[in-house]
Amino acid sequence: MPKYILIGLAVPILLFVIMNFWSKASEITKNKILMIVFGLFLLSIFVLLYLLMN
Repeated sequence: MPKYILIGLAVPILLFVIMNFWSKASEITKNKILMIVFGLFLLSIFVLLYLLMN
């Protein structure tokens, strides 16, 4: 049960930190972060497809 409390506290704190960092980041940094997130998303799709085929 305590792990759910920790997760419940960590998620809003993490979102607040990300929102605070995002507003202070430059456009180049924002673009790099978005490209990394999108790339990881695409990579995870291909890994998932590979795992499902085997």
